[in-house]
Order: sequence, then structure tokens, then C-alpha cells
Amino acid sequence: MSNKKKLIISFFLLLLLISVPLTLSLVSRKQENRSRASGSTTLYFQPVSSTSGPITKNVGDPISLDVYVDPGTNVVTFVKYQVTYDPTKVQISSSNPMTLNNAVFSNVEGPVLGNGSIAQSISIGSDPTKAIQKPTKIGTLNFTALAPTNGTPTNVIFGSITQALSAGQNDQASQNVLSSTTPAAIEIAGTSSVTPTAVVLPTLSSTTLSFTLVLHGVGSGGDNPNPTGNSLSNKNPLHPQRNLDVQIINTDNQIVASGTAAISYDNGTGTFTGKMGLPNNITAGNYNIKVKTDRYLRRLVPGVQQIKAVQDNTVATAQMVAGDTNGDNFLNVIDYNALLDCGYGEVNPLPITDANSTYNGKNCQVHTPTINVDIDDNGIVNSSDYNLFLRELSVQNGD
Repeated sequence: MSNKKKLIISFFLLLLLISVPLTLSLVSRKQENRSRASGSTTLYFQPVSSTSGPITKNVGDPISLDVYVDPGTNVVTFVKYQVTYDPTKVQISSSNPMTLNNAVFSNVEGPVLGNGSIAQSISIGSDPTKAIQKPTKIGTLNFTALAPTNGTPTNVIFGSITQALSAGQNDQASQNVLSSTTPAAIEIAGTSSVTPTAVVLPTLSSTTLSFTLVLHGVGSGGDNPNPTGNSLSNKNPLHPQRNLDVQIINTDNQIVASGTAAISYDNGTGTFTGKMGLPNNITAGNYNIKVKTDRYLRRLVPGVQQIKAVQDNTVATAQMVAGDTNGDNFLNVIDYNALLDCGYGEVNPLPITDANSTYNGKNCQVHTPTINVDIDDNGIVNSSDYNLFLRELSVQNGD
């Protein structure tokens, strides 16, 4: 490269540094006055309740629990909550389980519903002025009272995977600043007359499919040249709960059913597992199955899958190819440009939770959904994401 070109590049880099938006500068100044983030953030429910002062309801009543985050001394930009409850006493709404505070939170994954649990990951997106520095409502959980508690309140609590991340300039991307959570206590009177509705998965018949997926770059997943080479894979993904898009294809190559399955990360095996119920019109027989989840190409599950009626069917394990940042089912220059614009080439890249990171710049935020550019899901866009993308390019098209 000639000296003239080097001078031009240096000039433009200087201009970029000078033109950092005022909002980022203001947030940065606030963060400079803070030391390394402390675990001072709390999550709690409104209305406030306790065993001695529970929320009182009757069987059949709706129960609205507002979820709040108090950042304490932190600058919260990301919350992953898991709420667990007794499904024999209260039931989460299957159509609208969480009414989110969209004025603050713009990037959302989930919710993922389980038998007595709901989990969701949310963040402020690309606007650093929305960083949470005072008690803020996350949203409202919508329940129905199912059965009497007979004088002993039932509790709605935050689960073990709940966490909060802060944008302090000295923070690590995965530093959990959550210090405590406060449960809700609900006392229900009356006679049980409401029939619980299963909300674990969209089980429409007693025929189910069980999935195991290896996501390249995460857990036990390697890459295309070396599928088992996982020593450098991310063992602590920021999004351990995901949705799996499933297509069921008959022997005439026609899609006869499609749906979404909730999958969760298994720390022991480094894989994602989940289950989906099949509609009643799917009869026993041989089918092909295609699956897709965010950041990954659609994949044809190896082999023909024999589905047997009225039982759980274990689907062959699928290796998922990483790098599809925009969800178009291709690995191409669009995905490369997303990595480039979001900072993979920086010498000292900042976490995506940092308002000053390239990830939060306007050139990166034009790529949507932006969070998918963090291919290995570790909270930072860097050379590891780029190298994984290059190693996956031997498969450029999804199935």
C-alpha cells in the first residue's frame, strides 16, 4: 500500500473518531465515573408481595405480575430472565405470556415456555441512551389462577439462569451483575374449576419429535472441516434457549407440516435439545425433516426419519452450519460485510454491551437482526466469528 493511501485511510479513521455521536460520548462520560461493575442489580415483581403479605386471588382470576429491574450502580443493557412457577396453581397465558416494555427493549429472543417456566432474553438494542440506570419495568407476565392454595401461598420465582449485563467500560461481556431477586407470593381462594392447559410445546397430538442439534462454534460444535474440533468453541452461549423452525416433508417432497420447537442448551453434552408435538394430520411413515435456528443455515436432518404414531420419535442429530447473519439461508458477501461492519477486524474489539463498540455503530446496526453477527454467541464480534465464518464456507447454501 502506498504512503498516500495510508495517509488517506488514517485521515478517514481520524474523521470517524471525531464524529462519534454525542449520545455515545455522554454515556461514556457517565461510565468513566464508575469502577468495574458490581453485583448490585436486582429483579423483582410488582405488586410487592411476601408469604405474610401475599397477592390474593380467586380461582379463575387473571394475575398480572410486572417484572422490574433495578440496576443499582450498574448500566444495564441486557437481561435474561427465567421465571418458574407451580403449573398446578397458576397458568401462564399461551397467547400473550409476556407484555414487553417495547419503549426500552428492542432486541428480543423468546419467550421460551416450559412446564412451569418461561424464559426470555432482551436488550436495549443499538440506542445507548436507553441504558437502564434507574428502576425500569421490563414487562408484565400474564397468569390465570388455577387452583386454591389452601392458606399457603404459591411462589413465582426467578430461575438459576437469570442474569443481567452492564455496559460499564471495564466490564467483561459475560459479567453477570445480578445480585438478588425477589419472588412473588400468591394466595388463591375458591374451588378449582379451571382445567390447566399444557404450554410446554405446541403438542397437538401424542406423537412428538425429540431433537438434538450440534451448533457449530458453540458447546460441542466444531466447524465444517473439523466438526468435533470444539476446544475453542463457546461453552457458555448468551442465548441458551432458542426457537427451532421445523419442516416435515413427505416422500413427494411436499412440506406437509411446519412448526416451532423450543430448544435449550445442555451444559453436559454441549448440544441443544428440544421436543415438538406433531399435528393430528401427520400419519405414521417416512419423512424428511429440515431444521433452522438463528445464525445457522437450514439443515436437512441426516437420513429418512421414520415417524411412529402415538409415541416420541428421536430425530437423528443434526450438525448446524454457522454464519447466516441475516436469515436468508446463504453464506455470502452480505454476511461477510456484516462481520466487517460490526468490528471483527479490530485489534481490541469491545463487547456488544458497550455503547462505544463498533457493534453499536450505525454501520453495524443496518444489518438485522444485528445480534446474529455475533456468530459464536459470546457477546463480542471479533476474529473468532470471522474465522468460524470462513471455515463454514465450504457449505454456502442451506438445504
